[in-house]
Amino acid sequence: MDGRKVAAPVLAACLLAAVGAAALYSNREVRQGQSQQAAIEEEQRQRADLRGVIGSEKEAFFADDRVKRALDQRGLTVAVEKAGSRAIANSYDPKRFDFGFPSGAPAAAQLKQAARANAVYTPFYTPIVVASWRPIAEILVANGIAQPMPGGQYTLDMKALLALSAKGTRWRELKGSAAFATGKGVLLASTDVRSSNSAAMYLALASYLANGEQVVQSNADVERVLAQVAPLFSRQGFQENSTAGPFEDYLALGMGKTPMLVAYESQLIEFWLKHPDKARGDMVMLYPQPTLYSKHVVVPYTATGHRLGQALEADPTLRSLAHEYGYRTAGERKGPELWRQRGIEVPDVLVDVVEPPSNEWLERMVRGIEQRSP
Repeated sequence: MDGRKVAAPVLAACLLAAVGAAALYSNREVRQGQSQQAAIEEEQRQRADLRGVIGSEKEAFFADDRVKRALDQRGLTVAVEKAGSRAIANSYDPKRFDFGFPSGAPAAAQLKQAARANAVYTPFYTPIVVASWRPIAEILVANGIAQPMPGGQYTLDMKALLALSAKGTRWRELKGSAAFATGKGVLLASTDVRSSNSAAMYLALASYLANGEQVVQSNADVERVLAQVAPLFSRQGFQENSTAGPFEDYLALGMGKTPMLVAYESQLIEFWLKHPDKARGDMVMLYPQPTLYSKHVVVPYTATGHRLGQALEADPTLRSLAHEYGYRTAGERKGPELWRQRGIEVPDVLVDVVEPPSNEWLERMVRGIEQRSP
């Protein structure tokens, strides 16, 4: 039998099967697209105004007209009030708000319990960093406490830095300190640990190191670390309640006022994206080793609060806009690769990352610090 006569019908059958499969796939794609469009149209018909309380660092994100339009496409109009993230966890009021949006998993866990929320949403996150200045970073490099990274940022040996703070070392006592030969102590500046998440994350990191590189999880651990961590806050003097104020001082007053500030990576990325000429200046980030991530968690109090959380997690436009404000997200594009295209080099992945204590033990440490304050 002629092989070509046998092959022809087989080839035709294969082609028909391929065409059929392509048509099926295409129809499925069309149906999925239609389903997604129908869901968006249904959301638009079910319009809702909602109110929430957010960490101050997210105020500009919600004020952005592009964010407002993207939320409007999903039928949501959002009004927000700002507060320190830990204060949010203590100010839950179901009569006033539809959601809380603090920074930090411990504060969110407390808020979730108070609100009896059956689900939470984590649309973006950011690592804790130290906002500093290149002359300061180079002094730390000269003393073996920091190391330069590709792209212009630095790693920071947190254990070594906190040891200097504990000894009361002054900047002028360090090797190569001519650029900052002051009598100020080598001490990180932070917000008020009683109200702000960034300070609470600093406490979480300092307590981990003071506890022999173990997460605090007992009364014995709390008692063991308090004597070491309390002075890191009490020696600072006045501290503000949220992250926005100290960061503005850092930008406006320079290293004389704030040589080192506990901050969020997102704050510096956002600033550099808006002021690209500053990205190669003296402002630098020091990535603590170890460090931890601050998760930004939407805790819904109402059905419309759930809709907001779902939109922030799932909507690609909102994720892209979050990158504009320096946040890392899930999804195919997470942030660092986009920032690199804009001339901002940061690590894609941080390896030396620890978890904060549960809210119970963090609260006990905060109360202990408060009791030891003058």
